Amino acid sequence: MPFEQYGAGGETFMIGAANAFHVKAQFIPGDPFLKFTCSDAAQQSQIDSIATAAVRRCTAGDLGDIVWHSAPCATRDFQLTTLGALVERISNQTRITGWRRLGRSVLLEFSEEVPPGWDPLAALFAPKTVIGIHVATRAPCAGHFSSHHAHVAVEIAAAICTFALGRYVSLPSVPFPSRPERLVELAQRQVDPAVGTLARKSYSLDIFADFTWPGTIDHFQRLRAAFLTFDAAIRQEHDSVACILYVVVAECLTTLATSWRGNKLTTRFVRFFDELMPAELDQLVAHNNFEAVFGIRRGTRTSKPLRLEMLAKIYDYRSGHLHSGLRPAYHGFAAFDGSDSMRRALFADFAEGAILRYLESPRASLIGHPNLEPVGANPCNVGVPDAQADPP
Repeated sequence: MPFEQYGAGGETFMIGAANAFHVKAQFIPGDPFLKFTCSDAAQQSQIDSIATAAVRRCTAGDLGDIVWHSAPCATRDFQLTTLGALVERISNQTRITGWRRLGRSVLLEFSEEVPPGWDPLAALFAPKTVIGIHVATRAPCAGHFSSHHAHVAVEIAAAICTFALGRYVSLPSVPFPSRPERLVELAQRQVDPAVGTLARKSYSLDIFADFTWPGTIDHFQRLRAAFLTFDAAIRQEHDSVACILYVVVAECLTTLATSWRGNKLTTRFVRFFDELMPAELDQLVAHNNFEAVFGIRRGTRTSKPLRLEMLAKIYDYRSGHLHSGLRPAYHGFAAFDGSDSMRRALFADFAEGAILRYLESPRASLIGHPNLEPVGANPCNVGVPDAQADPP
């Protein structure tokens, strides 16, 4: 009997309509962890048989055939709110057209809506980009399981597209099962070697590709958090909030799922990125607005101490605002404040460089481990607070 709807509430999941034949699934503490009860007692033995077969197939890794879901996404039109957002948009926007992939199960279909008479040499902003996100999952049918998988994959893929384009990509209300007339094309595209991996500045953005080597899940989770946070930062109207989130983007990559992850946060942050991306940090140090944005005088110092002090200032910006709240930062457009307007763009550049370099060379920092880092040691030697547990 086909079920036309499903829904969840509390610890119960119901397949079918409440006023018709339906099956309730409830969580139980032991194997197989779900108990199925149908509204018609005469049909219960058949439901039990189906559930037993389903458990057997799941245990064997057989989740069903390929089910495709598609979600239409698009870049949002730029709203001029602050000069910082304007500088960030102009600095980071790029254009992508055609098909791309992320891993084996996500296809991305990029196209542009180019206005009549649009001149790429004269236009300040790139044209609107429309993205069809197509997700393949193994499931018995297009239902709750495949929909849940598609929602998660679409959210992550859209955030990665935001990063790749340098423009905020809005999410659809819901991913729907792909239209039947597109299924053959999607299956062909899935194995087509001509469909390249989505990239930013020639760095692959594929975080779905391989989960077989040790630590991959941990790296995936850190990168997932970084992309989702970058997506949240780029859409912010408040420059200070965007800057805080850009620092969090980078910090996502340094944080391990351990009991001691709150130890030596500043030291870990400074050393991690000084080792990961010295060339990108030197570019920030050489920027014309470096001294105004970070409040650091270059003097005759070499790049190393300047990098370390800048990283400490970046982390202090995040910590100070999270503990003390936001401060007045409104300047309007009549009075141009170079430091405030450029800070957002420079912090975005830092976050972008952190993700790209981490993708190229993933790593984990053990700074703060109680058996390896003596409490009170300060290897940065730049006046960085180095208590056992820095303020989170």
